[in-house]
Amino acid sequence: MCSLLRMCSLKNRGFTLVEVMIAAGILAVIMSIVYSSFSGSLKTMAIGEERGDAYRKGRLILSRMSQEISCAYLPQTQDLSGITYAFIGEDKEEDGKPRDSLHFISTIPPIEGVSTGLKEVGFYLAPDSQTGELTLVMREDTTPDDRSDEGGKRYVLGSTIFGLDFEYYDENGRDWKRWETTSSTFGYTLPKVVKISLLFKDERGEAISITAKTRVLIVGE
Repeated sequence: MCSLLRMCSLKNRGFTLVEVMIAAGILAVIMSIVYSSFSGSLKTMAIGEERGDAYRKGRLILSRMSQEISCAYLPQTQDLSGITYAFIGEDKEEDGKPRDSLHFISTIPPIEGVSTGLKEVGFYLAPDSQTGELTLVMREDTTPDDRSDEGGKRYVLGSTIFGLDFEYYDENGRDWKRWETTSSTFGYTLPKVVKISLLFKDERGEAISITAKTRVLIVGE
């Protein structure tokens, strides 16, 4: 009878304070591990989304540039209109980063104003007047003249861009770091393919590099 009463007493006895504290400590450790894992997953997802947004913006910029370059124009016969039909890609570098520029004649309709059939286009990096950070600028001049690298309006295509690189491929597939249609070196012709590379930063300040190749489609008359 005494043994039975002792067993009943043990069964009905609650947890001691020490046991409760031990259980609470174990639970706290488990919850801390779960929270850390969950928090890390959220941060990873946020970083992935930010980089995804940055890539999408970069692709939109490359798409615009590719459209313009693909419609570069150079007449095959002598032109007496006073327009300089030049495709000039300069190879530059500053602080170990590419700072190339490209100026040419395009047949794409202008961003603003009425199309006259041809326009001057330029792509280059320039510091922002307020922040001083480099931005990718598109220059557009709807009245082409004897200077294919001056005049017109300027539009900022993207900010926090610290590298712009162009590569040019001739009809034999050979690549060039620069291109100048006014030089006999390039046979007074347009390149067949242009490769564009952008280096920029996402919202976290991490560097991103994207590239695109575009074929020059327009053939001069």
